Amino acid sequence: MNKQKKDRNMVVLLCFTALVGLANILLNGNFELIFLYLLFMVVSVPTIYFNYSLCKLENKWHSLWRERTPCDGEPSVVRLKTGKIGEWGAFILGLILALIPSI
Repeated sequence: MNKQKKDRNMVVLLCFTALVGLANILLNGNFELIFLYLLFMVVSVPTIYFNYSLCKLENKWHSLWRERTPCDGEPSVVRLKTGKIGEWGAFILGLILALIPSI
């Protein structure tokens, strides 16, 4: 299976999981958590998918503004992994919000 198909399947699965979490919030009546849940999901799903591009853009901007000879912006492995940890953390935190029962 090629990489584009795998990436597309991952994004579809993430969106499906987010919709199931939203349905769970609505069925439980946790209407006060909807905004926070949507914020986590709307931020985490695209950033998980575009992690490499965002890291590369960040490096290019940093290099452009702070160095005499700008580089190509290739991100380090550490930066890519810390980005993934934060993005998946936000996604999982959103899913935990969806599991909180209504009070």
